[in-house]
Amino acid sequence: MTFGKAKKEAENVYVNSQSKSFNLLNAVLKLLSDPRARREVGRFFGKIKLFIEMVKEYFQGNYREIPVKTIILITAALIYFVSPADAIPDFIIGIGFVDDGAVIAYVFNSLTEDIESFKSWKEEKDKGPE
Repeated sequence: MTFGKAKKEAENVYVNSQSKSFNLLNAVLKLLSDPRARREVGRFFGKIKLFIEMVKEYFQGNYREIPVKTIILITAALIYFVSPADAIPDFIIGIGFVDDGAVIAYVFNSLTEDIESFKSWKEEKDKGPE
């Protein structure tokens, strides 16, 4: 699967379906529970966790300040991440997740403003009323 195909799928299927999006998040979490995958994605694990939080908060209706195009890009990156048939197959030990990491990093770096806004919102939410 290419990132372009993942983006089209995110746009046409996932962005309008909370259940499909939550199934995707569960697939990501399942993949991250695999010790080998977890070890190989170590450098971008935090970015993936943040993406999961953003999609979850969006679909739960808690954080709607995020543009739909951002949800589409994040969802596309997560679809690409869980897809076993991408540019470098994930089963190749040592390099199987290199392309996945590149996609996650690309999306993360292109959404800096939206990510910072989400982090600020989350800090305020976690702080609670003063």
